[in-house]
Amino acid sequence: MANLMAKGVSVHFGGVRALSDVNVEVPEGSIIGLIGPNGAGKTTFFNCLSRFLSCDKGTITYGDKDLRRCSPHNIVRLGIARTFQNINLFKTRTVLDNILIGMHRHIGNLVSATLSLPGALRHERSMRRRAEEIAELLGMKTEINEIVRNLPYGIQKRVEMGRALAAEPQLLLLDEPVAGCNEEETSELCKIVYSINHDQKITILLVEHDMSMVMSVCKYIYVLDFGKNIAEGTPAEIQSNPAVIEAYLGEQNAA
Repeated sequence: MANLMAKGVSVHFGGVRALSDVNVEVPEGSIIGLIGPNGAGKTTFFNCLSRFLSCDKGTITYGDKDLRRCSPHNIVRLGIARTFQNINLFKTRTVLDNILIGMHRHIGNLVSATLSLPGALRHERSMRRRAEEIAELLGMKTEINEIVRNLPYGIQKRVEMGRALAAEPQLLLLDEPVAGCNEEETSELCKIVYSINHDQKITILLVEHDMSMVMSVCKYIYVLDFGKNIAEGTPAEIQSNPAVIEAYLGEQNAA
């Protein structure tokens, strides 16, 4: 387990400055929120953390590891997993299959196990048991053998979260986990996120537009606007911050 620390992170796309000197700290064991209007740079920041994108300036460390020197594959091996704003599942496969696919970081162990058939079978059973545990944790026990494309959108969001959890992360990056979900689905996912953090001991960095979720599960929140930090603090501090109200919360209240 380790802290995630981003300092002075900047990203330019041609002449467009997507991120400018962004600072975010995610202490071990916490749920930290990252909010801001559309186009504020939140997903770009996530892409820098998961190494789908390189930053032009700044440092990103996880414990004593410099994430800028890591490949996306090695990020997963360090214990960092993420979900995506837009669902990207294997829609023609089952919930179980999608969760098992998330266990790719353990494929090396599976290859070693195939040197003996009993070892391979034990490893396969172990992976299946873990996938079933994840499905139960996410409230999908009865859907585990269902084809993903036949499931409601809210359940599909849980499948993506399950695939990320299958990598056994210590740090989970959640990119809008309740986007497109109804009120009941959002309430259930709030409970699940809390359980992942509290019961599974997984640190979480959460990007989300649903302020009811952010304010209920996050202990500390960072706010971006036009790629820059404009505020940080507790939920109460963020809700009363004039700059945040002007840039973002006012927009939320008007919606």
